[in-house]
Amino acid sequence: MPVYYKKRQSKLDKSKLVRYLNGRSSKEEELAVLNWLNRHEAGEELDQLFEEVWELSNTTPQTDIRKKNLLVKINQKIKDKSRPTQAKKSIFLQLKVAAVWLILIGFLAVTLKVIWDNKPIEKELIAEINWIERIVLPGEKLRLILPDKSQVLVNSDSKIRFPSSFGQKSREVYLEGEAFFEVKKEKGRPFKVHAGEMTAEVLGTSFNIVSRFHNNRVALFEGKVKISSASENTFLSPGEMVEYVFDNNIHLHVHPFIYQNEMAWKEGQIKFQNESLQKILQKLEQWYGVTFILDSELKINRTVTGTFNNDNLDNVLTGLGFTLNFKHSIQNKSVKLKSL
Repeated sequence: MPVYYKKRQSKLDKSKLVRYLNGRSSKEEELAVLNWLNRHEAGEELDQLFEEVWELSNTTPQTDIRKKNLLVKINQKIKDKSRPTQAKKSIFLQLKVAAVWLILIGFLAVTLKVIWDNKPIEKELIAEINWIERIVLPGEKLRLILPDKSQVLVNSDSKIRFPSSFGQKSREVYLEGEAFFEVKKEKGRPFKVHAGEMTAEVLGTSFNIVSRFHNNRVALFEGKVKISSASENTFLSPGEMVEYVFDNNIHLHVHPFIYQNEMAWKEGQIKFQNESLQKILQKLEQWYGVTFILDSELKINRTVTGTFNNDNLDNVLTGLGFTLNFKHSIQNKSVKLKSL
C-alpha cells in the first residue's frame, strides 16, 4: 500500500538530519537517516523540510527565488539515476549544504521574529501633535515661553498658535496680529513664524512681526532672518525691516526702521508719528479694547504726532481732543467722540 505524506510535513526529524551531517548523531539516529536516504521519497521529503523552515522565516520574494533554485538543483541530483553511486554522493553533498541552509534559515527566522515582535507600531512612532492657541483680546498683552524656551510677547488683538512640542527638524509658529520674539538659538532646527503673506525663518534672534489685514512687516533687532513670500525671498540684517507691499507688483520692500516706532508697544508706549485720527483710533481700540462712536462732523483725516507712556484712555483722549478739537465720553467699553 502506498504511503501518503501530508503537505509540508516530513517523516524525518530535521534535527536528526542536522546532527547526522555534523557527525553528532547516535547510532540509532545514523541508521534512521541512512534508511531515509535509501528511500525513493527522500528528495520529496527534503523539499518539504525546506518548505517548513522557509515558511517560518517569512522571507522576501527574492530570497524565495533563491530557495527554489537550490531545490531544483538538489532534486536534479537526487533524481539522476544514470549513475547511482554518484547520485548518493551528490545527495550527501547537497544535504551537507542543506544542513547549513537549514541552520542559517532557522537563525534568520528567529532573528526576524525577534525584530518583528519588538518593532513599534507605526502609529506609536508618530507623536500626536497637540496645538496650543492663545487669543489676546484688545486691551491685553500676553507673554509666553514656547516649548523650546524661546520667549514671545504678544500684543493686543492678536492670536498665536504653536505645537505643545516642536519637531526634530523645525520649530513653527502661526501668528495673526503682532508679537515680539526672542528665539533661542538651535543649530539645525530653524524657527519659523508664519504671518499673513510672509514667513520669517531664523536660527536664533530677536525680531518684531506684524500681520494685520494688509499690514505685513518684520523688523529685525538681532541676528539674521530669512523672509519668504509666495514669489520671492530676502534676508534681513539688524536695523532692517521688510514690508509686504500690496500693489500692482506685489513685492518685499526692505528699508531701515526707527527702533522706537516699532518697539513702543513693548515698552508700554503709544506712539503716533504724523498719523491721521482715523488710524490713531484704530490703534486705541486694539490697545484699550474699546469701540469708538464718532460724530459725523469729526475730521478724522487730520494728523498728529505724540507719545503716551502707560497712560489711561481718558488722559490720552484729553490730550488728543485738545489738539484735534473734540470731546469724549466713556461708558464701559463704548467711547463717543464729538467735534467742538
